[in-house]
Amino acid sequence: MSAPEHKQPTEVSVRQFVNDSGAVTRGLREGRQYVLTINGEPLAEVTPIRRHRFVHTSQAQAMFAAAPVLDYNELRRDLDTAVTDELSDDPLEGTGL
Repeated sequence: MSAPEHKQPTEVSVRQFVNDSGAVTRGLREGRQYVLTINGEPLAEVTPIRRHRFVHTSQAQAMFAAAPVLDYNELRRDLDTAVTDELSDDPLEGTGL
């Protein structure tokens, strides 16, 4: 089920939000956006967090299509230059572990 798109955020006074936060929460779950107001003046924008749990193969391919081609040997040389196998300090020192 996809969330409905809402072009215009709904204005909600802070007082309304406090008194009926459940309705705003339900609206956010449905994809609605809100502008909180005090005395009719905008105070904050409240938007739902969009969480993508699955990315279609075609979307992933499109995202990486414009990515630069990496030269493995050049990357390996850069990593070998920047990273060593030796620890200069014990990262656990002083932690009691």
